[in-house]
Amino acid sequence: MGLACSVSGLRKTAVLALILILMSAPVSGEGEKMFYPAGSSDIAVTGEPVHVGDEITASILVNNQGSYTGSVRLVLSDSSGNNLSIGHEIPISPGSSREVLAPLIPTSAGALELNWEVTSDDGGVSSELSGSFEVQVYESQTLGLRFDAVEWSLANGLECDLSASLTDGKKRDVNISVSLISQGIEEEVQRFEITLSPGLRALSLDLGHPEADYISVTLESNGWTSSNSEANLTWQTSVTPPSISPSVSIGVHEPDRPGTGDFVNLPYWLNNSGDAATLPGILKVVSTSDGMVLAQITISSISGGGSSSGVLSIGPWPDAPMVEAEVAWEMDGSTTTAPLTVFSQSENGGGWELPFDAMAAVYGAVLGFAVVLVGLIVWRAVSEKTPSTEKDSNILRDSRIARRLERTPPKKEVKCPSCEQRLSIPMEHTGSVRCPACTTQFSAASIEGDSDLQESIQESQDTLNEDTTTASEPVVRSHEEILSCPQCNQQLKVPIERRPVRSRCPACRTEFMAEVGEPDD
Repeated sequence: MGLACSVSGLRKTAVLALILILMSAPVSGEGEKMFYPAGSSDIAVTGEPVHVGDEITASILVNNQGSYTGSVRLVLSDSSGNNLSIGHEIPISPGSSREVLAPLIPTSAGALELNWEVTSDDGGVSSELSGSFEVQVYESQTLGLRFDAVEWSLANGLECDLSASLTDGKKRDVNISVSLISQGIEEEVQRFEITLSPGLRALSLDLGHPEADYISVTLESNGWTSSNSEANLTWQTSVTPPSISPSVSIGVHEPDRPGTGDFVNLPYWLNNSGDAATLPGILKVVSTSDGMVLAQITISSISGGGSSSGVLSIGPWPDAPMVEAEVAWEMDGSTTTAPLTVFSQSENGGGWELPFDAMAAVYGAVLGFAVVLVGLIVWRAVSEKTPSTEKDSNILRDSRIARRLERTPPKKEVKCPSCEQRLSIPMEHTGSVRCPACTTQFSAASIEGDSDLQESIQESQDTLNEDTTTASEPVVRSHEEILSCPQCNQQLKVPIERRPVRSRCPACRTEFMAEVGEPDD
């Protein structure tokens, strides 16, 4: 009896122990709870304030109170039950806690109500791992750009001042691309990233001296979405390269004929008719013969349409009879010149000197004369070469002098009707004859003696009288044989018995009619 009671007590004790063990063991069966909030059961939201196109992240810390590893995920849905975001599965070891999160990008502005829930395929999830929250979504931020100043100068190149703007909201990362457009071809020359705060930010671009007709600047949102369309993220403006038109002119130098060692004062004027300022440069006087710099000064920048003047001191003057030089205005990439020629004072007090080597000129003249003389001798020898005597040796030939006399036409002598100068003319000549002494013209058609000569002169006088009635030419009248040329007042002798007659002045070659004038009372 006692043994049976003892065995029954042991069974009850074993059953109770088994029940306690089962009750104290972790929940692992279906319907058992494994995942609980690790701390607060509130959902955490990062990324606020949020604008349309921005990403927000919801997260919560989950603890695994089960006996084996399980995975969980965070699901976000709208008020209608539509899933908007499902996070990645996060494995959690027994007794460990991990953050579970889900991202979301709102597509519209306004108050956004979201439901959240932690789910798992490996075990039960506490009801504390679910709930709802609200997010205020703002409109997308807008980018803007304006060109404050665009200047292109020779000194500083192409400079562009910009202002980039961002509407209210968060700081944003922006990529800026700068391109130059020349003849329709666009080339990117700069690209950099900046962070814009809401408001305006000034930017400066130094682009040197490019070949460009337009400058284009593009703003690109980096990691966020702007309200601008793609076409409204680029701004352009036209650019014009600087244009200069420099010129230099000089005045009369003093002294007019400087001596060796003197200083010459040369007035100068520098003009810039372009639309941009010139670069600083130098003004110098350079000898063209040996490249020696005779004077040099520094010239500051001259604005577009401006000018500058001054006096350049050149010296000490070199020892040369004549100095040929250039006045040069030199700048970076541009040079303009003006010629300068100055005759120096000679040692004997200003006598004239040849601007070349006289001995060289004499030698050249002698050599030229010798060449011409040799050429004439060769030509004469060829033209008067004696024919060969091998043929027709039995025929006697006339001498060269006889042949020349045969070729010379016979001549006759006539007297000038005005000055009685004896002239030798060909025998067969019947045309006009001009006297070289008094320049009187007369006909030699039938001059055989004095009577024939008188008739010819009379006919010439009659012809001249007829010409005077039809031609408008100067007429000089005098009752003496001496009269004056109407053009140069040269004293001429025209016999009175030959008048009226056409005469020509031997000095100025003016033709006029010489007539007999009335004697003075």
